[in-house]
Amino acid sequence: MVKVLDIHVHDRGGPEAYKGETPQHALEVARDSGVSGIFVMPNTKPALFTEELVRERLVQAASAGIKDVFYGIYMGLTKDPEQVKRAVDTYRKLHPKVVGFKLYAGHSVNELGVVDEEDQFRIFETLAKVGYDGVLAVHCEKENRMDNKSFNQEVPITHAQLARPELAEIESVRDMINFAFRSGYKGKLDIKHISSPRAVEDVARAKQKGLDIACWVCPHHIIYDWTRMEEEDGLLYKMNPPLRKPGSPQKMLEYLKKGMIDGIETDHAPHSWDDKTKSCCSGVSGLAHWQLFIEYFRNQGLSDPQIEKLAYKNGAERHGVETPNNKNPIKDRRKDYSFDHHKDLADKLGWPKN
Repeated sequence: MVKVLDIHVHDRGGPEAYKGETPQHALEVARDSGVSGIFVMPNTKPALFTEELVRERLVQAASAGIKDVFYGIYMGLTKDPEQVKRAVDTYRKLHPKVVGFKLYAGHSVNELGVVDEEDQFRIFETLAKVGYDGVLAVHCEKENRMDNKSFNQEVPITHAQLARPELAEIESVRDMINFAFRSGYKGKLDIKHISSPRAVEDVARAKQKGLDIACWVCPHHIIYDWTRMEEEDGLLYKMNPPLRKPGSPQKMLEYLKKGMIDGIETDHAPHSWDDKTKSCCSGVSGLAHWQLFIEYFRNQGLSDPQIEKLAYKNGAERHGVETPNNKNPIKDRRKDYSFDHHKDLADKLGWPKN
């Protein structure tokens, strides 16, 4: 069986798992879906900005009693240099349970963005000064290139075409590369849920210049383009960054096969039906679909060793993490969630296989 580590999962909590995934439920779904570890994001309420809150979250995860799945946390960063320094101290105490840091270069769910470019540069500068050599993962969308007021709930595709355009990602990726070089940052720079082929090309050029940079793609940015949002259930496919124009998924798959993209992550962020269709929350589920994704990539010509490198090895090595061997039988947990974003793909591939 292909070993999997999902390095991008949201477990923001809530009275019901699918309304805001809980640590226990996420671990259960990971266990039953053949996943050996999950790395969770800091945009919880309260956000994971302090050692105390990180430790509380780790205790909460440990209380689930699921020993076959590793639970790691990306700690959040703010524009305050002292908070950044304290975060580095926490990382040095708690790594590998704290797997690195997450910077939101634009606002997304729970509004944790550090959107001023001077503040962003200062984070890189602070990390460089204290000798941080771990992973800085970045949600790259440039705030002043977005116009969320242009989103029209009645026309969901406006989220992708107008509210959060591709240029917002491209320019933000370029900013992060520039800040890393200017500051003398010696850690690892990771671009999360990359969705733009042009951004992938910028990452490749930065690697050639010697920057320790990697980028990760979500299956939904390879499987769908923004025309999916023109269908009756289009609001369900609203996420940040959004789906891109036709032709983009094929290019992203090409770059994945060429090794220009370092790995696969789901950005698992489930919501209830009302949250998606009335409140227009951003995010899609994916944790329960790993075996489907593996089948999909096999159908695209990737071998199991290639898939395992992308879905496990590269992420584990980059973060200095070893995960258990999850040998539990696969159970289909898709019905735990309010709706299935990938039902059409599953039907096409005849998954799950009997």
